[in-house]
Amino acid sequence: MATPVFSFNAEILTDAPFEHIRERVLAVGPEGFTSLRALTNWDVPEVFHDRLVLHWFRRVGGAKESGELTLRPDPKGAHLHLEGRLEGWAGFLLLGMLRWRTDRLLDRFVEEL
Repeated sequence: MATPVFSFNAEILTDAPFEHIRERVLAVGPEGFTSLRALTNWDVPEVFHDRLVLHWFRRVGGAKESGELTLRPDPKGAHLHLEGRLEGWAGFLLLGMLRWRTDRLLDRFVEEL
């Protein structure tokens, strides 16, 4: 029997300068932002000349939760893209909690900048 996989993604364009966001994230890490603390077990940020990528992975309630937050420069500021997945049968039970936790996550992150 196949294992169910639930995925989600969100994106937002903000007028906050990319360099400002990148410097803040690299200085305090994802854990330094209240909005990102719920997505625990962050890997070391991947820094590229044109983007910053943050990955997380953890097991929660018998399911595997993983994803990434990508920050890219834009002429108007910064483009933020959040993508994640929840793999496992426990996902049926956790889906409501996951949606609540990730709903408006990018909006809350931008407010903290």
